[in-house]
Amino acid sequence: MRKEEILNSYSSEVLKKYGVEFEKTPKSEENLRTKILKTGTTTAGLICKDALILGTDKRASMGYFVASKTAEKLHEIKEHLWMTIAGGVADALYLVDVLRAETMIYQLAHEGKPIQVKSAGKLLSNILYANKMFPFQVGLMLGGVTEQEGPTLLSIGAYGSILPEKFCAVGSGQNFSYGVLEAKYKDNLTIEEGKEIIKKAVTSSIIRDMASGNGIDLAVIKKEGPAEREFVPI
Repeated sequence: MRKEEILNSYSSEVLKKYGVEFEKTPKSEENLRTKILKTGTTTAGLICKDALILGTDKRASMGYFVASKTAEKLHEIKEHLWMTIAGGVADALYLVDVLRAETMIYQLAHEGKPIQVKSAGKLLSNILYANKMFPFQVGLMLGGVTEQEGPTLLSIGAYGSILPEKFCAVGSGQNFSYGVLEAKYKDNLTIEEGKEIIKKAVTSSIIRDMASGNGIDLAVIKKEGPAEREFVPI
């Protein structure tokens, strides 16, 4: 991205606050608008009695173009720690790689002890907050299960905000997913009940959101053993 495009993405007030003088022109703003392509996705997660369940769609979009029907939006950081991604693919995959490396360094430094979910969330939050003037264009969910914390789900914003949630949805289809999650969620759900709710939540977004589609990736993360993965064709 050229310097002019970067500067154009910020208001004149913000630029002046940081001592940057740059005059926007209608032509430069028009050029910027024509080069930005909207992305879209649906990711959802919830906490049930003994596990965390995450689900994502499989479509990657560039404006009105379906760029991929097999996009991976559900990523294993450690066996007990998983992350979903939404937004810019390059930004999100970079953060996945960074978090994998940092959590491995933590584990090596603590005699093999796995990192806590909230500690990993704070680490990721610090990375995002440190870059907030030129933010990563992402919406993330980080979750897992540990002995001390139990099932934990964190919604992490592009500027570093951390919101612990019992259920959450992120992406262009989140409004439709929230309609299902709000209506169906209750405490102490079984794993099977939780899986059905996530399937319905993501399906509702696929039906209504043009940028979501091509099936559902599901992961059930438990305290012990590898996560259970499932693909649901739509």
